[in-house]
Amino acid sequence: MTYEEIEKYISDIPRFTKKNSLNHTASFLQKMGNPQKRMKIIHVAGTNGKGSVCAFVSGILCKCKKKTGLFVSPHLTDITERISINGNNVNKDKFVQSFHRIKSIVEEMEIKGYSHPGYFEYLFLMAMDIFDKEGMEYVVLETGLGGRLDATNVIEQPEVTIISSIGLDHTEILGDTIEKIAGEKAGIIKPYVPVIYQGENTLVNEVIEKNAEEKHSEAVKCCHADYKIIKKYDNCIDFCVRSGYYLNTIFSIPFIAEYQVENAVLALKAVERLEDIKEDIEHIKEGISKVRWHGRMEQVMPGVYFDGAHNGPGIDEFVKTVSQYQCDGDKYILFSAVKEKDYRYMAEKICRGIMPKKVFVTQIDGDRSLSSHIIANEFKDLDIYISDNIKDAFLKALDEKKNEDVLFCTGSLYLTGELIRLFRQGIVNGGL
Repeated sequence: MTYEEIEKYISDIPRFTKKNSLNHTASFLQKMGNPQKRMKIIHVAGTNGKGSVCAFVSGILCKCKKKTGLFVSPHLTDITERISINGNNVNKDKFVQSFHRIKSIVEEMEIKGYSHPGYFEYLFLMAMDIFDKEGMEYVVLETGLGGRLDATNVIEQPEVTIISSIGLDHTEILGDTIEKIAGEKAGIIKPYVPVIYQGENTLVNEVIEKNAEEKHSEAVKCCHADYKIIKKYDNCIDFCVRSGYYLNTIFSIPFIAEYQVENAVLALKAVERLEDIKEDIEHIKEGISKVRWHGRMEQVMPGVYFDGAHNGPGIDEFVKTVSQYQCDGDKYILFSAVKEKDYRYMAEKICRGIMPKKVFVTQIDGDRSLSSHIIANEFKDLDIYISDNIKDAFLKALDEKKNEDVLFCTGSLYLTGELIRLFRQGIVNGGL
């Protein structure tokens, strides 16, 4: 099978399989020789920010000269983004080779009565196979959905676990209260393994701390009091950590959103628990400062930012960042959302918290698409441009934006992915 055929095969998996148990995934790993036992694993869960935390941790490990694998989701433009080796997406040849190795195991296991792995499970198995073949020393794993029942939770003895910001999202699966969702995320906590967690919500803290206590795990809370922002620029933030360990060290991250400082602090607190790198402060600083994480309040060209905020907590942080952003001109918004998200809430927050000069509304392709006209109804008190075509809406926004103005594109990671494709296809010239 070619790479393109494999990509289609994997994307079609949800059509002919179901969610499997952790025992099911463990059985496949056992058949593979339990590669997870030959790696040091950092396991990360959360509602928002977990991907950024993974990127920070991976960036630090790479700069500290550790062979590092990174498994994240979703991808923005190419499925190989989910599996990284030493900071680079796995190449397509290795991806193809791993697919065939796993497919051979799947066929053998199906004969024994095991069901086909699901979409996420298949990619997770491929990631562990690739990391094993490439001799990764460290692997950073991001959960897909939740934590307790996530395929990645077959990992029995990680070096450290991290839980980023938790909010109400995927309530139909994870529960309709913050405590229930926190309980699912806290499912990644393992006996005697430290957990680093974002500690701004008392209800969440209680759940995590109870789980950690039951498992005799050190619980390290991170909150606003643990860091101080030194200076904000138009493309980075300097900050320090209020910790004797990082005393007088000034860190810099290449983002403009304060929530990324919180994510960086979670990463810094986690690597304090890694004995073989925690003293390498200069490389830790460099790893934080050089990280790239597409679509998370990312400046892609002068006066244009992409942010993949796609739920209530995410849009709250987006609005906070944009409302505080100082510019000489006006602020414009390009917005789209998928139909199962609370687009009404997101639109209301943007209207009230930012009051942009104009909103460009568009829609993504696919089964989850929400009509741009339905979305536009929520922005009815603002100047609106409506287009069903993302390319048209984006180019129109760029055409109307003056040099001193700023355009923020948000509402969906699918939107972000499509916009990135425009850059990579050469339709728009920028920094991607």
